Amino acid sequence: MPLLDLQKLTTGLSRTWAGFVRDWDRSLRAGNYPETTRYNYLLAAAQSVSGGVFPRSGRRRCG
Repeated sequence: MPLLDLQKLTTGLSRTWAGFVRDWDRSLRAGNYPETTRYNYLLAAAQSVSGGVFPRSGRRRCG
């Protein structure tokens, strides 16, 4: 069973961000990054754009 499931990872993201995450995964695979490294990078990116670092309200989260 593969560790990385892009469908689950991009759930809740806009189509634009989901496409960015898929493209980035393709680039990481081309660079022969291990699956665990790709998973960690892509998970951090998906969490960032889903409201963690870049909240949709326009206000930054503090603390």
